[in-house]
Amino acid sequence: MAPGGMMSRSRLKSVDFYRKIPKDMTEGTIPGSVISVMASLVIAMLLVSEISTYLTPQFNTRVVVDRSLDGDLMRINFNVSFPALSCEFASVDVGDAMGLNRYNLTKTVFKRPIDQNLNPLGPIQWERGGKQKPVEHADEMQHDKAQALVKYHVEEKARNPNADDHPLQVLELSPKTFESAKKQTTVLLVNFYAPWCPWSRRLDPVWKAAALEVHKKYPETLANKVRVAEVDCTKHEQLCVAQHVQGYPSVRVYTKGSDAVQGGGSHDHASYHGDRTVEAIVKFATDLLPEWKTTEAEEKKKQVEVRLPSDSHGGETVKKIDGPGCSVTGFVLVKKVPGHLWITASSDAHSFASNAMNTSHVVHHFYFGQQLSPSRKRYLEKFHKGVDEASSLGSLAAAGAGDGYYGKVEDVAKRSVSGATEDWHDKLANLRFTSLDGGTTHEHYLQTVLTTIKPWGANAGFNVYEYTQHSHFMKAEKESPRAKFFFDPSPMQIYVSEERQKFYHFITTLMAIVGGVYSVMGIADGAVHNGIAMLRKQNLGKQG
Repeated sequence: MAPGGMMSRSRLKSVDFYRKIPKDMTEGTIPGSVISVMASLVIAMLLVSEISTYLTPQFNTRVVVDRSLDGDLMRINFNVSFPALSCEFASVDVGDAMGLNRYNLTKTVFKRPIDQNLNPLGPIQWERGGKQKPVEHADEMQHDKAQALVKYHVEEKARNPNADDHPLQVLELSPKTFESAKKQTTVLLVNFYAPWCPWSRRLDPVWKAAALEVHKKYPETLANKVRVAEVDCTKHEQLCVAQHVQGYPSVRVYTKGSDAVQGGGSHDHASYHGDRTVEAIVKFATDLLPEWKTTEAEEKKKQVEVRLPSDSHGGETVKKIDGPGCSVTGFVLVKKVPGHLWITASSDAHSFASNAMNTSHVVHHFYFGQQLSPSRKRYLEKFHKGVDEASSLGSLAAAGAGDGYYGKVEDVAKRSVSGATEDWHDKLANLRFTSLDGGTTHEHYLQTVLTTIKPWGANAGFNVYEYTQHSHFMKAEKESPRAKFFFDPSPMQIYVSEERQKFYHFITTLMAIVGGVYSVMGIADGAVHNGIAMLRKQNLGKQG
């Protein structure tokens, strides 16, 4: 071989970091073997742990000022059931700290009648955002005319009590006469009123005058006739409760002896919502039972079948109410400022007895923003990993669970919280708030925070609103009882990014583990070997 080649090989060997020692110059020892096995186990454990860490993404959390733009809206989604609040009067109102107030929302709100056990009874009701025709009341001239007609009839009857041509006055019903009156008439119109109610006082002379006109058209000699009656709900409170009367005055329409279709514990009834004038009431009665029907029925001696107007034909005049309760579902868009959402009984032509109103409700869901997909729920669950079920539901007790002075809170469904997904995103879900006394208002204070989560590998993140909840009960003093949901968006935003360990960092860590454990165990092996050698020398010196 040429001298130049020998020189290059010699120079190459001179930079060898890993110089070799001939095998016959080394020896194995028992302590060294034990330490080597221990080193291998430690290296294996650390490698497995590091690989697991590398494969598991980590969440990097930052708190920043809310990046929402001016004018951005926040969506509130809700589904709340009221076992004792009729869809006839249930209203959703929204307001905020900037002075914006919207009442009786209908465009994005749906109602469904339910029974006292929250079972659905009828179809979903949607008013499509159309403004309902306001009820027309008798003006001052019509009101005076109705009073004069009633007064004239009373005076005429007093002068000629035995005359046969006096039309029957309005029937005053009690629990004893109520059922018999229904069975004896083909159509029975009943005004459930309260003397303290201004709307009832305004309707009173009109209703009595209309009764005279209707009874004149349908004399007692007819087998099929219309009768007009009234019930004082302050005297016969239990009767009004049994008929599910929630607002005054409530005009019910009874046909075939009943306004109810009983089946499976349900109670359906028809309520008159037409104009409150003598002409409108008389026309409504005669439209239900025209004179030709009564004449034909008299000739054939048969019972007239009366059908109430459908929604497409006079549905604004008669409303079919399928149950005593209402499930209110929908969403609203609000500005990201403190505000409120109220659900209560509301009407432009009725009064409500606050002390008798029951606003008990069950929240099926109440959350902010868009509904989370299963994959996004998993990411939120991973973010909240480590929050166990006990700590999640522990906040329920802090929020007022258990019995209170005016109400109590119950969890109506067993929550499956593996993390805090269902709890923090929809903290009110499946909670029942029960009024222990009439006239109780339920208030819920919700402090929301926007969390933006960016999954690993995704181009953009997704937003989820989470909130804390505090509820309490109070006696309604100057307003009608209601369920109040106050929301307060946080000015801070949580930004969460899912990150994986860099590959070069992973390789560096692996090398550090192998090299570090090998070096440390080598030092330990040297110390053990030298210690054993010293002991041997001492033993040999003692023997010599």
